[in-house]
Amino acid sequence: MNAHSFVLYRSETSLTPKSDVTRAMIGCARRSNLEQSLTGFLHHDDGIFFHWLEGDGDNLSLTMERIGRDPRHRNLVTLASGPLPQRRFPDCPMGYSTQSDYSLLRWMADHAVTVREQSAYAMALLSFLEERAGTPGHCQTGSQPSRSIWRAKASM
Repeated sequence: MNAHSFVLYRSETSLTPKSDVTRAMIGCARRSNLEQSLTGFLHHDDGIFFHWLEGDGDNLSLTMERIGRDPRHRNLVTLASGPLPQRRFPDCPMGYSTQSDYSLLRWMADHAVTVREQSAYAMALLSFLEERAGTPGHCQTGSQPSRSIWRAKASM
C-alpha cells in the first residue's frame, strides 16, 4: 500500500458554479474519487477552482494527469503537494462550495490573511477548504473534518 499524498492546485475555468455541467462534473468526480479512494474539497470562486485532493500516491497522480488534460481546467498551477501523514478530508469524496456560499477573498479579509509566500498561501487555502467542508451539506456525508489549523489572526 502506498503512502498517502496530497495536491493543492488552482485552475481557471469558464464553468458557471451551479450549472448543470458543473453539477455533472462534480458528480462524476465524486464517483471516480470513491472508486480511487481519493478524498478532498473543491471550491469554485470567480472563475477559479481551488482543490485539495488526497489519497494513494499512484491514484492521485493518475487523477491529476486526467485533470491536467481536461479542457474545463486551464492554467493549472500546483500550489503544494507531498506526503500526507493522515487525510484532512477523510469522509469527503468530493466536497464542493462556491463563492456564493462564502468567498475566498472575503474569508482572507475576515481572517486578516496577508500572503507573501506560496506555502503560507497554501496553508490559508487549506484552512479555508477545511472550514467549508465543516459546513453542513458540502461533503455529501454529514461528517465533519478535523477543525481548521487556522486559529488566529496571521500575517503570512
